[in-house]
Amino acid sequence: MKKILSVLFLSILFFTTNAAAQKDRAISEVQGEKNASPLVGESVRLTGIVTARLKAGFFLQSPDDKTDGNPATSEGIYVFTKSEPPGEAAIGNLISVTGTIEEFRPKQEPLSLPITELSMFKDRDVIKVVSKANPLPKPIALTAVETSKTAIDALEKYEGMRVSIAEMTVVAPTNGRVEEKTGASESDGVFYGVVKGLPRPFRETGLDIYDYVLLPEKEKEKMKKDAPKIAVFDHNPERLRIESAAQRGAQAIDVTNSAAIKNLVGVLHYAYRAYAILTDSDSRPAVSNLVKAQPLPALNERQFSVAAMNLERFFDDRDDPEIKEPIITSEGFEKRLKKVSLAVRSYLQTPDIIGIVEMENLAVLKRLAERINKDAEASGKSNPKYEAYLVEGNDIGGIDSGFLVKSSRVEVLETKQFGKDEKFENPVSKNDVPLNDRPPYILRAALKDEKTNKPLELTVVVNHLKSLNGYNDEKNAPFVRMKKKLQAEFLARFVAERLKANPNGCLALIGDFNAFQFNDGVMDVIGTIKGAPSAKETVLLASEDLLESDLTNLVDLIKTEQRYSYSFDGNAQILDHFLVSDWLKKHLAGFGYARINADFPETYRNDDTRVERFSDHDAAIAYFTFDEKTVPNAEGKTNQNPKK
Repeated sequence: MKKILSVLFLSILFFTTNAAAQKDRAISEVQGEKNASPLVGESVRLTGIVTARLKAGFFLQSPDDKTDGNPATSEGIYVFTKSEPPGEAAIGNLISVTGTIEEFRPKQEPLSLPITELSMFKDRDVIKVVSKANPLPKPIALTAVETSKTAIDALEKYEGMRVSIAEMTVVAPTNGRVEEKTGASESDGVFYGVVKGLPRPFRETGLDIYDYVLLPEKEKEKMKKDAPKIAVFDHNPERLRIESAAQRGAQAIDVTNSAAIKNLVGVLHYAYRAYAILTDSDSRPAVSNLVKAQPLPALNERQFSVAAMNLERFFDDRDDPEIKEPIITSEGFEKRLKKVSLAVRSYLQTPDIIGIVEMENLAVLKRLAERINKDAEASGKSNPKYEAYLVEGNDIGGIDSGFLVKSSRVEVLETKQFGKDEKFENPVSKNDVPLNDRPPYILRAALKDEKTNKPLELTVVVNHLKSLNGYNDEKNAPFVRMKKKLQAEFLARFVAERLKANPNGCLALIGDFNAFQFNDGVMDVIGTIKGAPSAKETVLLASEDLLESDLTNLVDLIKTEQRYSYSFDGNAQILDHFLVSDWLKKHLAGFGYARINADFPETYRNDDTRVERFSDHDAAIAYFTFDEKTVPNAEGKTNQNPKK
């Protein structure tokens, strides 16, 4: 009993001592003028109005008449309670709260900017209500001038404060969570936007500024030595992450790209390398200008088309004993079949050749072909008679690459997978591992020209290169980077041999290359493959020029604002490319992306009456003509190869 009383006495003494040590501070004093608080580690007592409640904390802001008048210091702060905030922290309550000042960075984002917060401990810290039902502090109006500043921490001075945007344009649709087995999706209410008048943010050339600025100085110095002219991408700090369902009681807002938002009000936070606005639960903004998918134009009698589609883990409702894949419900699989069939028939206009990425196996691809053919006849159109081609690769997740070929018009001369047995030494594990998880797959085909009665032969290679997962991870980056570099050089050597054997061959490399169309600071995957790698001083891992005759990336021929097939954290970017030889380029009639996925919210997956969102990638498609022509590029110049 004496021992219990002793422990109890010590606990009371500890609590009393710490409570006495907690000093009254102003929120602006805690925030300071820099990213990190000058009071980290100190126990303090703050007073302010509760402006928002989250699942594990709440926001506190100084009343308008109690601010310090310094525009460089924030008057708001996040209070971390670890669980649902107590009733005393009701919105509108003026409270005093004790806790410890911390700078928080998520474990998965060690190079992220820190978030200043007051962390509460249940057994020590307390909340005291001073008054209730107070008017909330007036929100700071964010403008295009304010948000377009190039510094990644330009909005630090408003961290934790209420802000508003009069008019905003959505630049990336609402995200969500997908239950893979059923195909059902649930909105998470998160989308990205910019203040009206600012252009859509795109991933640009160079190393991401977060991966550069926040690196240790030793690594920076090495980088400057190895790549002194490396470009730095500013990460587009004008992007604002909108979390419409973060506040307790708030309802998710589902929007498409280009939607217009008016009168958005919320608290400014920070997440995933972007400033985030957590919208007020009782003030829903006005939404307009939701867009819809638009069908591509039909081909004329002198044209044919080739497309590339990433179907995003297209598994079926049957068990494949060779792999441990998710088995989709019959209803979920039916929904995906219906949506992809609609996309191919009515939006892509039944391409003659379709390179397919992320397909389970040949049996599933055949089921898709059969469904498209059946739906075409049922809709009153001619049967395209698609046939499926696929060979299993090395991917441990069970996804492969293949082709759908319109046999009513295309004669298949040869299909062949290559590079399956290629290996290299993993620099991390020191083990020999496969170079190609999804080996390149060749289709050699002939299309009959009804006018000349002569076939036009072309070779199409569908590709799915290593993902960017782990690309900048401290542990796995050496492996991921080496693999991507070697994959690019492997393809470049294949192209060089192919064009040397047949200089006038019609060759296309299509698919998901998991790389941008430019140097990303680490390496230049696409430049290496097409024969125009970036200079050694501009990239960390340089490759030699392995081609005598360059390929053309059709992405470079279209308007700048259309150069995207994917959206990641609000940045539009291209991962899906279409590289062609000079001879095939002479037959080019047009190129672009079918806007059927990347611009639409995840919840559209649930509606099988509409085509949008059966995948997270837009399909790349090129129209060709049997007649040769001179093709201008985006700058109006003709297709002259500089190496010739």
